[in-house]
Amino acid sequence: MSDFIPYAVSVEDMMRARDERVHAQNEMLAAAASFPAPTALLSFGLNIPGAVKQMPLIRSGFLFGKERLTELLHRDDYALLRTRELRRVSGDSWLCLIGAPPESVKRLTVALEDSEPLARLFDIDVLNCEGQKLSREDFSLPPRRCLLCVEAAVICARSRAHSVEALFSRCDSLLREAFPLSASFFSALENHAALSLLDEVYAAPKPGLVDRIDSGAHADMKFEDFILSTAAITPFLREMAVTAYQSCFTLPASPQETDAALFSRLREIGKRAEREMYAATGGVNTHKGAVFTLGLLSAGAGLLYAKRGKLSAEAILDEVQNLVGDTLRQELADLKAGEVGEAHGEAVLHRDGTGGVRSAAAKGFPVLRSVALPLLRQYEAEERPAEASALNVLLHLILHVSDTNVLYRGGKDALLTLRADCRNILSHGGAFTPEGTDLLYELKETCKQRNISPGGAADLLSAALFLHRLEKTFR
Repeated sequence: MSDFIPYAVSVEDMMRARDERVHAQNEMLAAAASFPAPTALLSFGLNIPGAVKQMPLIRSGFLFGKERLTELLHRDDYALLRTRELRRVSGDSWLCLIGAPPESVKRLTVALEDSEPLARLFDIDVLNCEGQKLSREDFSLPPRRCLLCVEAAVICARSRAHSVEALFSRCDSLLREAFPLSASFFSALENHAALSLLDEVYAAPKPGLVDRIDSGAHADMKFEDFILSTAAITPFLREMAVTAYQSCFTLPASPQETDAALFSRLREIGKRAEREMYAATGGVNTHKGAVFTLGLLSAGAGLLYAKRGKLSAEAILDEVQNLVGDTLRQELADLKAGEVGEAHGEAVLHRDGTGGVRSAAAKGFPVLRSVALPLLRQYEAEERPAEASALNVLLHLILHVSDTNVLYRGGKDALLTLRADCRNILSHGGAFTPEGTDLLYELKETCKQRNISPGGAADLLSAALFLHRLEKTFR
């Protein structure tokens, strides 16, 4: 199982990165002729000593610097005529063609570089329309100081006064102080996934589902199986996030990985997660649906964090839809046109026309966006109990999801009856009231007798809890 492994760039990598950046700068300068003078070209990156130029901490520093520059340029009413970002394992670059005098832009960037310790890592060049780089000396300004001493940085660099290890350690300390969460992004994601899965199975009473009280309508499962399964699969959810994150960065002149190719790699990780799940539970399918759903959300979170350095639930869902939409729509069309397979979802697709989790993922899980997440936010704002909130969200999900587990076991009549029961419970306050809770206990027993279990809704509850946790931590 892989985790984030920083890429160590070679001299050749750095030379190609420099050539790529210069080429991009020349294209920007050529474009400047189509805009009224004066114009300036700003080139921004980070000064990171050593061979590792890309990791979540470094990326967070880059995105912060880019955001600060954008804010300052807007503050002074400078027009951003064109921008371009190069996401590379050899280091990020941001180019911005600005409708302003180069001298004014240079003074602005110098003030930023000298404003705080973290800005010491900023590498900002300002060029005029002829491609000439403006320097601090042009404005009789003192040179930038060394990261580790009071000498000018250029003097220490020439004399190699400090080791690369010491310089990198100082950079790492500055970044960790500024972005404490970035250093543990993948660990936090894995923990949030585990907590969300455990919260779902613990919540009780649930209709037909395994919870801390009993096994519901699942004679082959018990509560402990879900504990073992959660521990088995969550490292793979982390791996999916790492894989997606790293896919956003290439070497100069390297092609970007296609969405279909990335999705294929994620599926292979998912298959390994399923094997570990079966090994942990003795062959019981506790979390196959969750591996798919939370796996995609983990990948979406990895993609979004690489691009923006912050998360929102809706933006993660957008990433998932962009990643898998085309592939899954084609798969559903092929499945519908082919023979019925062994999977329960395929049988329901042919019999009832319901696309199940594939269809939901292709659309970016709209029920999470429109139902589950707004409810979780509302309940939290109202300071409702967490377990009761999860149960009420589950009841609402059952009302809005054509659950393939219910359809397979009992058909449309069973789904309609279950929805009517959930609607009645919610009308009595659901798990927030004693009356609603009593009705939930009754429905729990009824579902056992009917052999009905809304497992698809349960997976979506875990997904909603996961997204809610992620956005609260990394927004």
